[in-house]
Amino acid sequence: MKQEAAKPIAFTYECIPCAMGSLITLFKKGMVPEDKQDLIFRTLLKYFSELNYKQSPPEIGQQMHQIIKNLLNNPDPYAEIKIKFNRLLLDLYPELKKRITEAEDPFGFALRLAIAGNVIDFGPNNKFDIHDTIKKAKSVNLAVNNSQELKRSIARSKTLLYLGDNAGEVVMDRLFLETINHSNVYFAVRGAPIINDITEADAKFVGMNKIAKIISNGDDAPGTILKNTSDEFREIFESADLIISKGQGNYESLSNCQKNIFFILMAKCDHVAKHLGCKKGDFVVKGNPN
Repeated sequence: MKQEAAKPIAFTYECIPCAMGSLITLFKKGMVPEDKQDLIFRTLLKYFSELNYKQSPPEIGQQMHQIIKNLLNNPDPYAEIKIKFNRLLLDLYPELKKRITEAEDPFGFALRLAIAGNVIDFGPNNKFDIHDTIKKAKSVNLAVNNSQELKRSIARSKTLLYLGDNAGEVVMDRLFLETINHSNVYFAVRGAPIINDITEADAKFVGMNKIAKIISNGDDAPGTILKNTSDEFREIFESADLIISKGQGNYESLSNCQKNIFFILMAKCDHVAKHLGCKKGDFVVKGNPN
């Protein structure tokens, strides 16, 4: 029996503390001058008092961070921290590649590493230990486990579109794509900087262009809001017979998508975990029932 697609995820009141938490992270890490902190904080409080709550979290995140960038007169406040984590994960690449090659189940281990990399996020939840998460990846259970269905779908697919998420973790995405060794892969990036999300520059920096065709989605939301993406991206999105969607932002914006799509992510908040039927912090590989 055909199952109903999941309902789209809407922004709720409980999302506000998480959203403001990403702003506080900017303050704590010295990425916002002290003389601008009060103005930005008050501007965003006013914004949240007037916004349309029927939008998805990535739409709200896009608007919120555009306000921050405008007030800072800085198109990419996270530039330095993205470079830091791209380099950190590239340093780990040779060892992780070796561990995947030697693993009893290279596909399963590479998939879990890709999800483990999803912990690198300076949006709503910004505390993480990447080394500890990598250590757990080999044995962690998947709270939602459609990994074998994903493996079979990869083998059948002619065109694979992989929706990237954050800088740093893109190294794990590269390792996973190298492991599955698909002959026709598109790797989608954001059209412009937003938080620490992946851009074309980040993808090329870690060598993703060696194994996939990099394509911009033409938008700067921290997710994939199809109505705002470029014609070129939507054409590939529609023609791909398999889409792998990485990270919570992409899930929040595509959870009710009617394509052959698999979501791989770590549930980073209770709101999304409830939608997925798991707990916060769980690893998930969820296929579209349609």
